[in-house]
Amino acid sequence: MPMPSRSTDCSTGRHLPRSRHRDVADALVQRSACRSCGVTIVKSAISRRWIISGMLG
Repeated sequence: MPMPSRSTDCSTGRHLPRSRHRDVADALVQRSACRSCGVTIVKSAISRRWIISGMLG
């Protein structure tokens, strides 16, 4: 079974951070950009999942 392409992952909401994203000690939210589509993404300490930053409000 072939692996889905990165653009397919982005269209389903599965973004991957750039290899050099900024981890800030004791920060509740980590920020980066998607390595495939370039959209700004964030990850909270609770969810552990990268989402588009506009989805947080």
